[in-house]
Amino acid sequence: MKSRLAFPLLETANLASGTANGMVMITLPWLVLETTDSAAKAGLLAALSAIPGVIVSPIVGGLIDRVGRRAVSIFSDVMSALSVLLFVVVDQVGHLTYPWIVAIAVLGAAFDPAGYTARKALITNAAVASDIGQDTANGRHEGIFAVGWMLGPALGAGLIARSGAVTALGVTAVMFVIATFAVLAMRVDDEHGRVETAHESFLESLKEGARVLHADRPLFALTMGFVGMAALYMPIDTVIWPAYFEDKNDPGSLGAVFVALAGGSVLGAFAFGRLAQRFDSYRLLRLVIITSTCALAPMSLLPPTWIVVLLGFVAGVSWGPFNPLWNSVVQRRIEPHLQGRVYGLQMSVLYAAPPLGQVAVGYLVDEIGVQPTFFVVIGLFLVFAVLLVSVPVLRKL
Repeated sequence: MKSRLAFPLLETANLASGTANGMVMITLPWLVLETTDSAAKAGLLAALSAIPGVIVSPIVGGLIDRVGRRAVSIFSDVMSALSVLLFVVVDQVGHLTYPWIVAIAVLGAAFDPAGYTARKALITNAAVASDIGQDTANGRHEGIFAVGWMLGPALGAGLIARSGAVTALGVTAVMFVIATFAVLAMRVDDEHGRVETAHESFLESLKEGARVLHADRPLFALTMGFVGMAALYMPIDTVIWPAYFEDKNDPGSLGAVFVALAGGSVLGAFAFGRLAQRFDSYRLLRLVIITSTCALAPMSLLPPTWIVVLLGFVAGVSWGPFNPLWNSVVQRRIEPHLQGRVYGLQMSVLYAAPPLGQVAVGYLVDEIGVQPTFFVVIGLFLVFAVLLVSVPVLRKL
C-alpha cells in the first residue's frame, strides 16, 4: 500500500509524543521537588514510574505483532492523554499531594511504552508506503523524536515559570491527542504480523520473541549494554539535574540543558544515514560510546550553566546515532513478524534497569549532596563504557 503521507503522519505523531514526553520529564520531578523538597522522593517517583514499563513492554510487543501496530499506538496515546489530564483534574478538585502524583505517574507510565514501541515498529511500514530508504527513515524517526525532546523541556520550563507545573501537564495531554489523530490518519500495510502469529498462543509468541533475542548474541549483548548505560545515565536526567536547578530555583536553566541534549541528538540522529555508509555497525557503536562518554564526564564538575549546555549539546550529537543504529540492527537481524515482540522485550529490560539507580542516587543527593553523587555516577559510567567497547561479540554486529 503506497501513501506518501504515511511517513509524515508517523513523524507528526512521533514529534507530538516526543514533545509530550520531554515536558513530562522536566515537569514531574519539578512538581515533586516543589511539593516535597526531597530529591529522594523525586528519585523514587522516577523508579516507580519505570516499573509498569518492565511489565507492560513484553506484552505490548506481542500485541503489536498480533493486533497491529497502529491500533496499539492509538490506544496508548489516548490513554496517555487521559492519564496526564488526571493531574489537572485532581489539582482542580482537591490537593495534588505526593501520593497522588505517584499514583497518576505510575498509571501513565503503563501506557507510554506501548506508543513508543508501536511507532518504532511502524517505521518499516511507513517507509515502504512512502518510498523512503530504511536507514534514512530510522535516522529521521529518531531525529524527529529528539526534536520533540528538545521542544518539550523548553515548553515545559516556560509553562512552569509562567503558569505552573499543572498547566504544563495540561498542554502535555494535548500533545498526546495530536499523536493519536496522526496515527489514526495513516494508511499502511499492517497485516503481516497478525497473519504470521495467528496460530500461536499469546504466551508462545512472547517466548518465541525471548528465544530469538537471546539466540542472537550480538543483538543480545547490544541490548544489555544499552540497559547498563541507561541505568547509570537516567538518574542524571531525572534526579541530579532537577535537584541541582530546583535548589537554585532556575527552571529555565534545567530546560536549557535538556534542550541542548535533545538538540544535539537531533543532529546526531539525522546524520545516521551518512554515518552508516562510512562505518560498519560495530565501529559506529564504539564511536558513539567513546565520544558521548568524553562529553558527559566533565559535567560532573558542575561548571557554569553555559558550559553544561555546551557539553550537553556535544553529548547529544555523540549519542544521537545510537537509536537509529539500534533500529537498523533489529530490522536487519530479526524477521518482520517478530520485531514487535523483540522491541517489546528490549524495552522491558530497558525500563527494569534505571529504578534502582534512581532511588540510590536520590538518597545519595539528600545525604552527601549533588556533586559528590555526580562524581560517583560518572565514575561508574566510565568503567562501564570501557568494558562495553571491549566486548568481542559486538564485532559481529
